[in-house]
Amino acid sequence: MNFNTYSKLALAAAAAALLAGCNDSTASTSAAAPAASADDAVMQSSLLHKRLPASCFVKDSDNLPFCMTGDTLIYEPNPDKKDQATVNEVIGGYCDATKALTVHGNSVICSFQQNRTYNANPVNQQAIVASNLQTGADYLAQVERIPGIQQLDQGIYVLYLQHGANDAPAVTNDVAVQIETKLLNPELRVHSYMLDDLLTLDSLAQGNPFAKIFPTLKKGDVVRVYIDFRNYPGVWNVDSSLQGLPYIWEVKVLDVKDKALVIQQQKAAQLRQQQLLQQQQAEQEAAQSAEDTKPAEENKKK
Repeated sequence: MNFNTYSKLALAAAAAALLAGCNDSTASTSAAAPAASADDAVMQSSLLHKRLPASCFVKDSDNLPFCMTGDTLIYEPNPDKKDQATVNEVIGGYCDATKALTVHGNSVICSFQQNRTYNANPVNQQAIVASNLQTGADYLAQVERIPGIQQLDQGIYVLYLQHGANDAPAVTNDVAVQIETKLLNPELRVHSYMLDDLLTLDSLAQGNPFAKIFPTLKKGDVVRVYIDFRNYPGVWNVDSSLQGLPYIWEVKVLDVKDKALVIQQQKAAQLRQQQLLQQQQAEQEAAQSAEDTKPAEENKKK
């Protein structure tokens, strides 16, 4: 994030505080005086967020940051000036990707917003991870304040979203647990998921934090787990943009089964899979052999 972005954030915070102060002042004034009549509305200050929708015409890419979020950006580069931003640079840096976008030659029309942009190279990757680590530390400091959150171990926080029945079977070393898992981003949007995963505690890799989490669960439990990247940096592979941020998982215990029975079922399934592969291979070899002998038979007929 560059200095201009920080400046804008500071200005936005100051403006928000100023507006809050104005609102408090207005509230106290209105309590002491009668409400203004409709004729006095002309004396009220205009609020920027109530402005009309606008189009921001930009013919010099140096002026792009002066457009306002939500306005329609119409960008045409200045042909007489060097180092003008390309269409791709404008789209990446100033267009809302969730809104309609039109490109014509070197010009672009889109809904304006200022985006975080970076080049995907190893140097920037290190900077992103370093930034994410600090963001993650601040994030977890807020997580610790969530009502009902439990710190299960160093760097592991568990929040129960749903409790199973009191007499529901628990997750132990003697069972196989069927789970639904969702990896979330810090905004709690689903990043990736497994809807019907079956595992045993002894199948977890050494150092996997879920070896400490699962024994606290039972069938029907739904938990959100926050795991500090600093304590478990290499447990999972995630998108580069998420490295350094906390791992956030939602886990639902669908069922708890007899481990010995599950192991037998898994072995039987593996055997069926091997038999199916062998059958397919034999069919492919037979088909290839038939193709190879066809020219020889045709030559005999001639």
